[in-house]
Amino acid sequence: MRAWYVVKVKPRQERQVLAVLGHREIEVYFPQVKSRKKRADPSAVEPLFPGYLFARLDALSPEWVVARAAPGVSYFLGTDRVPTPVPDVLVDEIRRRVARESRAPSAPRYRAGQKVRIVEGPFEGLDAVFDGTLSPTGRSRVLVMIVGRLASVQIDIDKLASAE
Repeated sequence: MRAWYVVKVKPRQERQVLAVLGHREIEVYFPQVKSRKKRADPSAVEPLFPGYLFARLDALSPEWVVARAAPGVSYFLGTDRVPTPVPDVLVDEIRRRVARESRAPSAPRYRAGQKVRIVEGPFEGLDAVFDGTLSPTGRSRVLVMIVGRLASVQIDIDKLASAE
């Protein structure tokens, strides 16, 4: 019976294992998300689980041996040389979340002077005034009233919501 299994791969060899297992006609899923590195290309992606991917196969068939012996594969997660299956619903949910994030519209754009609310972080719940975007990755500047004075705060744009 086919099930999903977690494959531990050698460092930075996820794409190689993905290609090899795909060539051997084994269904493989390698979840990737938009890179969160500050200086990354806006179209860059990175592994959701570095060093791991999912393979759907029958552990009691010859494809198990083929997958286990593939170049770049360290081992399958499990105990006593028996891989532990991952529920299909878990892999389906990971797929949905990755797809939702990748098709989500780019961060909302605010205009200078617009009222915003900080929705995450140490200033959560405070109202602020959007001052401008500082980088293509969404780093922004807002003005927050602290102790009777306007203070400039740098924050990721995804931690803001419109207050209007």
